[in-house]
Amino acid sequence: MKNTLFFYLFLSVLILGCEEPKANSYNQNEIIFVVEMDSNDNKSTEDIVQFSKYYTDEIDKNEPNSLGWGFYESGDKIILIERYLNDESMMQHGKNVSKGGPLEIQFVKFMEHFTINKIDVYGNASDELKEFIKPFGLPFYFHPAHAKFSRS
Repeated sequence: MKNTLFFYLFLSVLILGCEEPKANSYNQNEIIFVVEMDSNDNKSTEDIVQFSKYYTDEIDKNEPNSLGWGFYESGDKIILIERYLNDESMMQHGKNVSKGGPLEIQFVKFMEHFTINKIDVYGNASDELKEFIKPFGLPFYFHPAHAKFSRS
């Protein structure tokens, strides 16, 4: 009896562990921003590294729908990769760093450290998002998805 019970328990765990992920466990709306930047002349590598850690922590604390955030060295450039749950999450980030937003002061410091060269946006950005970011006056380039998946 114990062996039979163990067998059925083992079999059910095995079957449940082999199930394919459910469609709703994927996030079809993720938007990824890849920001190419230069560090400003008056900032040392140590300044950039310390500020990058500080800013990443501030985003983590204030933006629960930012899925990922990271600064990367790429030759003489700095690459910032921002991952958002969806368009609304990115627009919330824009509001947060704007005048009167909870990250306004941090964004002023961000601009003291970096010069943004271009921003590549990967994913199916809505017209609303495209309109929202226009006033920022930054060079955005949109790359719609042909196929992708993002686990939530």
